[in-house]
Amino acid sequence: MMTTEDGKSFKGSVWLSVCIFLGICILQYFFLQQMQEFTYFYREQQQIFLFDSEHIQGLLKPIGGFATLAGQWLVQFFVLPHVGAMVSAGLTLLAALFTWLTMRKLNNHSFLLSSLAFLPALLYSLCLRDSFVHYDGLVALVLGALILWLYTILPKDRWMLRTAGGVLLTLVLFYLAGSVAVLVALTMLVIDILRKADKSYLTLFPLVLVLLVGIVAVYFGWIVDYPYAFWTKGYCEYYFEPTALHTLSWLCLPLVMALAWVSGKWHYTKKRILAMALDAGMAVAVCVAFVRIGDADNNKAYYALLKQIHYADTEEWDKLTGVSDISPTNDIQMNYFNLGLSHQGRLLTDLFAYSQQGVNSLMASYVQYTDMGVLMSRLYYRLGVIGAAQYQAFSATVGITYGNPSMTKLLIKTYLINGTYRIAEKQINMLEKSWYYADWASEHRKFLYNDAAVEADPELGKMRKSLPDNDGYAMLYGIMNDLETVLDANPDNKEAAEYAIALLLLSKDFDYIKAFVERYGGKGCLTQLPERLQEAIVTYSEHNPDYCRAHGVSEDTIERFSRFRQEVLNLRRSGATNMTRLAAEYGKTFWYYMVKG
Repeated sequence: MMTTEDGKSFKGSVWLSVCIFLGICILQYFFLQQMQEFTYFYREQQQIFLFDSEHIQGLLKPIGGFATLAGQWLVQFFVLPHVGAMVSAGLTLLAALFTWLTMRKLNNHSFLLSSLAFLPALLYSLCLRDSFVHYDGLVALVLGALILWLYTILPKDRWMLRTAGGVLLTLVLFYLAGSVAVLVALTMLVIDILRKADKSYLTLFPLVLVLLVGIVAVYFGWIVDYPYAFWTKGYCEYYFEPTALHTLSWLCLPLVMALAWVSGKWHYTKKRILAMALDAGMAVAVCVAFVRIGDADNNKAYYALLKQIHYADTEEWDKLTGVSDISPTNDIQMNYFNLGLSHQGRLLTDLFAYSQQGVNSLMASYVQYTDMGVLMSRLYYRLGVIGAAQYQAFSATVGITYGNPSMTKLLIKTYLINGTYRIAEKQINMLEKSWYYADWASEHRKFLYNDAAVEADPELGKMRKSLPDNDGYAMLYGIMNDLETVLDANPDNKEAAEYAIALLLLSKDFDYIKAFVERYGGKGCLTQLPERLQEAIVTYSEHNPDYCRAHGVSEDTIERFSRFRQEVLNLRRSGATNMTRLAAEYGKTFWYYMVKG
């Protein structure tokens, strides 16, 4: 019979475990929100979840399809702030609860070491900082912990029922969630050996059977290869190799079962306070390990790029240009940064206020991979090169297994601009079956088969005016040729003109600058030349002020160049080779970009 003192100790243990579970869950939420917020946003852009029976059946059909379906259903909500971290912490808590209930079968229902139940899912949540690791892996761990707990409910002294139940549970899990079933079958064997279940060696049967089913699945092509069928590779992109942390997170499941069994051998009925102190200390150790491991491999440069991609998705251009940790030598980051400047109307005014590394800072050399296609589609669309934007958006969408909502939106706009309404309608129909993007799709239905509405729209109408009169190919003769084609069709396309000027200035190609000025100067949006272009003109024709005036250079620019030139000469006469003294007054000018090398 439990004494009053024992009852108080029991209640104390219960409340300590509750506090530990809630404390670890809250810590995980805040840590993931800090370290993976933009990874969650990025994940949401790697799929379009459709409330459509055909789409759902397609997800469910393959082995592991239920975990994929559940994972994608959850990920669609990651478009909202904080949801990604909250869902991940909630799933981890759920997995920990099932794991803890299983552990209690091994340590005489003790509350000791309850924090260890978090380890498998907690560590796996850190693996998800790599966007190449599928979110359904975490869902699979939750399902695995649930199946493991259900297995331990079966009586350990009835070997026939236990073995049959184990076979059924592992096979169901394999179909629902994939390779995690191998881990669970292995852990079942460990549990039965530790608790000395009747004929525990028979628990090999579920493990062997699930391995055989995996071999058959690979043989018939239902699963790609054995690493996908039997271990963590099944929850990663094909080009990504799981790290040691993936393996550690999985192996923690049988490990914590063994530790729970060991703790059950300690008779601490009269040492409740010591046991509670040990439990609290273990919880602190788990939290410290989680934070240290999570912070150890923090790729700030990649995370900064994810921030830029998200702000481009949401069109928050001021936030995009405010992202820190970007490198001037990283062409993709600089492309996004300069795209943000363009959307803020600051591309030419502030172009040289930042460290530009030539033309690649504006438009990187193209390499065929998905993120690059997403970037290029945005750049080309901004410039009005609609054919190239459509091609890149389509390639990016196809390159992502489950689609990309932002690229689908851009595709719809390009189809509307080109007047290919039937394809636009098909894409709108599809997007209307999504949760978050349905309203946007419905709003754009008004443009279908309505040229007048497209031409009257400030964005779509301007882009339609920029379409070339001929059927020439974009991306064939270089970006400058594409921009000239746009300006020939629509001289008022300010964005195309500014990008063309910026490319020419960064290239320092004075012959091309001169030809561009004489061809487009005084027309459309270049009726008054931008100050940076005026600076370039006076640079290559400093001895011909009449030419400068005739081509739109102001007297103020001519006078400022004269002062700048004199200051450069004075510095050189004094033996100075570093021109940084000029930065305070001339740092944003084309002239300073020229002399600083």
